[in-house]
Amino acid sequence: MKREYWEAMDSIRVPEACQSRVLAALEKKTGRRPRRLGRLLLAAALVCGMTVSAVALSPRLREYIFGAAGPFSPYVRPAGSAVVTVDGYEVEVVSVVADHYLIVAYVELRDVEGCRLQEDDNIWGVFEQNAQEGVGVTGAILGGEIIRCEEDGKSALAAVMNCGGHSAGDPNMTLKIFKPVDCEIPIALEYVPIQTIDLSGLDTGGALPRMDRLELSPLGVNGVTRYKENATAENTQDHERLRGALTVYFEDGSQRVSVQNTLTGSFDLAVGSWLFMDPYHLVQSGEVEPLDVEGIVGISCRDWYIPISNGQAGPVQQIQP
Repeated sequence: MKREYWEAMDSIRVPEACQSRVLAALEKKTGRRPRRLGRLLLAAALVCGMTVSAVALSPRLREYIFGAAGPFSPYVRPAGSAVVTVDGYEVEVVSVVADHYLIVAYVELRDVEGCRLQEDDNIWGVFEQNAQEGVGVTGAILGGEIIRCEEDGKSALAAVMNCGGHSAGDPNMTLKIFKPVDCEIPIALEYVPIQTIDLSGLDTGGALPRMDRLELSPLGVNGVTRYKENATAENTQDHERLRGALTVYFEDGSQRVSVQNTLTGSFDLAVGSWLFMDPYHLVQSGEVEPLDVEGIVGISCRDWYIPISNGQAGPVQQIQP
């Protein structure tokens, strides 16, 4: 099924009229033409081709999804959720952008009984993982907002975000929405490309807790600690060394600093997450760029630095703050 879907997507071409509307909308929002025009129009083709659901996404909202994702639009994946009908609304998760610790879901709301939707409405939602076993991560940063509403009040596009709070790798989720409707929508995520670097044998030199792995994606960097039995507040104080802004170093000499960081988990397992997709602005600015994972040669936070070469990490180096 997935292969056939992408073959169909490859055959899609964006009509010139659609291109004009998309570019006009982005120019109106940002004041300049977007960079990586070819990639953005490819993403437009992807989004414009999403007609497989029972409820057809309105053309203007369909165009707006990749505009909202901005430079991250090439990583938008189809969600293919079922349509849920409740209290006179039809609700569907249309597409997602996700790695193992960050999820941004684009949700269509349709009012089939009236014109009740407004752009300043709130949307409250949380992702619940369906995994039956394995070590989970407790605690999460949540967010959601309606990012586009049709003037007639009958349809709207919302974005719901979750950072942390789920077990890495299991794609099976249920999005529970509490406002403006109360419903549950099962979805299976398709993750962006993720590079995993084994840190289980890394010499941290006391600058970091014992680490299990790094996960690098276009959305951000996540550092996962080793699972620790008999963990207490006293013997896991070093988890705090995963908190703070992260600097990423590239082979061309350039640097990037994370736009948001958080520490989630519990005493026995913690995840330091450094995001480069702005979670507080679900309509992404053109100034926020995906990470070039292949070009990363090191990362630093606080007073530690980890060199990276050929998919492997060197010993942790302590640096002057």
